[in-house]
Amino acid sequence: MKKDTLLNIALSCLSAVLLILSSAGFGFSFLVFIAFVPVLCAVKRGGLHPLLSGWIMGFLYWVVCLSWMTVTFTHFGGAPLAASVGLLLFISISGGFFFFAPFTYVARKYSGPLLLSTVFIALEALKGTFFFAGVPWLNLAQSQYKNILILQFASWFGELGLSFIIMTVNVLIFRLIAEKNRRRDAAFLCAAAVFMLLPGIIRTISPIEYAGIKNVKIIQPGYKQEDKWQRDKQLDIIHDLNKRLAALEKGGYDLIVLPESSYPARFLDVPFIMDVVAKTAASTPVIAGTDRRITGENGEVKDLFNSMVLIDNGTRIQIYDKMHLTPFGEYFPFENLLRPMKEFFFGPGKMFSAGTRPTLLVANGMKIAPLICFESGFSDLLKAPVAMGANMIAVISNDSWFGKNQGRVQHLAVNVMRSVEYGRAAAVATQDGISAFIMPDGSIPLFVAEQKPAEPEYALPLVEERTIYSYIRYIWIAFVIAIVYYLMRRRRKREA
Repeated sequence: MKKDTLLNIALSCLSAVLLILSSAGFGFSFLVFIAFVPVLCAVKRGGLHPLLSGWIMGFLYWVVCLSWMTVTFTHFGGAPLAASVGLLLFISISGGFFFFAPFTYVARKYSGPLLLSTVFIALEALKGTFFFAGVPWLNLAQSQYKNILILQFASWFGELGLSFIIMTVNVLIFRLIAEKNRRRDAAFLCAAAVFMLLPGIIRTISPIEYAGIKNVKIIQPGYKQEDKWQRDKQLDIIHDLNKRLAALEKGGYDLIVLPESSYPARFLDVPFIMDVVAKTAASTPVIAGTDRRITGENGEVKDLFNSMVLIDNGTRIQIYDKMHLTPFGEYFPFENLLRPMKEFFFGPGKMFSAGTRPTLLVANGMKIAPLICFESGFSDLLKAPVAMGANMIAVISNDSWFGKNQGRVQHLAVNVMRSVEYGRAAAVATQDGISAFIMPDGSIPLFVAEQKPAEPEYALPLVEERTIYSYIRYIWIAFVIAIVYYLMRRRRKREA
């Protein structure tokens, strides 16, 4: 193999390493601004097909950052390790090919920062919408979930907007290294950096106005996921949760939030659980997750929903059914085509049904936008609730499935993006971490990462004002595309 080819492979691998280290869970977020520079240098040098350069980077990035999937499917799902590794490799191979290789292919011919950034966020959008019904995970913007000043860019232009400006910085740094017109690129780089920081600076000068403060308590059960399936331990878990809820009967809080599937039972149908929940809810609204069955006349299960319920005034129940289901967890993609594989992993039982309508859960002046687990990755699911008047967000999840690895942090980063985009505080309740309170600017004043029982509480603000992003969404992309079209047309005229 030629030295040039080996060097280009090494540059692609270096980009993958930089991007991995910058991702949520590893903590070196500043590296995302130079992560693509080596692979762009490899593409410019030639000697290795640009599709292969991008694929190497994308494959390594995904296979490392999604390695928690093997724990999910093998340890918790009972699948053979070979099957779990095979699924991880399939997703990583196809993800690298479809969502990184096209970017480097375009970069071989064009090095314009607006064009390349537009191509990249288009690929992120396609990944988050169509790849296995949408995988909005590991976007560039999520690397910045702790950088509050930079995060505010998403309140103007959304998560994809933040990914766009991050890629723009990468391309401009590359051009400073590889192109001749360095003075112009240096000026553009400075302008991009200032523009990226501008929303954060304005937010610092003019903080978000609060319409009220609510004292929220999260109950993190902290039991092991394995124990939930053992009949001899299920009663102990139920009694423990009942005891903790009963201790809160006297009130003192505005809202109590339990995680997804907190009880190892469909508690709405279990009287000795509902009696305790109702007594506590008589003084303090309670949010909890549960499965719900809709049965037919003959008792057959027509629909199975993953639901968030809010119980207040003792017995009044409001219900939200999860609208975007988790692939391979709650439904099997292409089930009719891959039925043998589905039954191997999940058996012949009925999969979950998707909810059909956005919902607000309302109590004590709180208008809560509900999100269940994987749903927090999809910005569109908050569009309607915020337009309906939502003034805070509740996210319930069972992140035990990730095991003890960076998957939990990746999910937290996703939750932060939703708070910033819509300017709403969020209470994130998980079974055994990471439970957290997220402020409207994305800061995290309190979180519980330990896999143990915990009851954090915090005074969360209610916010009525809306962010720029909640109004304009991604209209700005049309203007960018128009500019790119104009610049490319002008370039062709010069070359003619």
